[in-house]
Amino acid sequence: MHYFDVDRTDRGVYPVYVLNRVDSAFKAYNIVPVVFITNRSFKDHIDLDRFSEQIVGLVDEISLHHFGRRLKTIQLDCDWSETTRDKYFELIRMLSRDLDVVPTIRLHQIKYKDKTGIPPAKTGVLMLYNMGNLKDEQQNSIIQADIVDDYIHNTTTYPLKLDVALPLFSQTVIKNNRGQIRLVNKSMPEALKQDKLHFRQLDSHLFEVTRDTLYHGFYLSKGYRLKLEESGVDEILDSYSIVRHSELQLNNIILYHLDDDVLKQVDLAKLLEKL
Repeated sequence: MHYFDVDRTDRGVYPVYVLNRVDSAFKAYNIVPVVFITNRSFKDHIDLDRFSEQIVGLVDEISLHHFGRRLKTIQLDCDWSETTRDKYFELIRMLSRDLDVVPTIRLHQIKYKDKTGIPPAKTGVLMLYNMGNLKDEQQNSIIQADIVDDYIHNTTTYPLKLDVALPLFSQTVIKNNRGQIRLVNKSMPEALKQDKLHFRQLDSHLFEVTRDTLYHGFYLSKGYRLKLEESGVDEILDSYSIVRHSELQLNNIILYHLDDDVLKQVDLAKLLEKL
């Protein structure tokens, strides 16, 4: 469960999103808090002792408020780099005094593990999504098996046991007339196809704005382009098959994320049957 995000701001390193409501249906579940930290949080001076205490304190505060108990395991999500690796790994060590820390691992951190380093943890989560180029209009940046194949082969190894996180979500990539990108949660192909007054379909997943309009609360000008990206069951299965036939040590499968809209679009029964 997504607890909070941390980023470097004008005031320093602070939470920029904090969970404030949990449906009562989740209170009986075994929850793993997820904390996202931007890589730039580590690029300037940071008091790691204080930062670690603040993370533990906020995780405990949220857990006690919503679930009435402290939770022991935390998933730490940060796309660290060679320049921030030492600070991030030290933070993991500090957090591990109070929590079981499970860091997320990207594909490039698997392939280039000698450069990026191995987090000081017992297990990790391989994020098998958000792997492509958002600006490439012919590429599904959420998940593509041929991209996975560029990073993982049948001889690929990694010293940590890994859960594998697979995507169920969709998104709309909006590119403005200056080439700048904005992401909108979910894709709505049928709505765009029907609205011929404002959108022109260029191919199966690409649309162009023909008249100024609003989309999910965002103002779109003529000429903007919308790329619709989805997590197809076949693409998920093909990507996971590459990972499964490697030498990676695999544990559980995580499906991201689960809500009513997602479950209407994805054939979950077919997916679970073949994973």
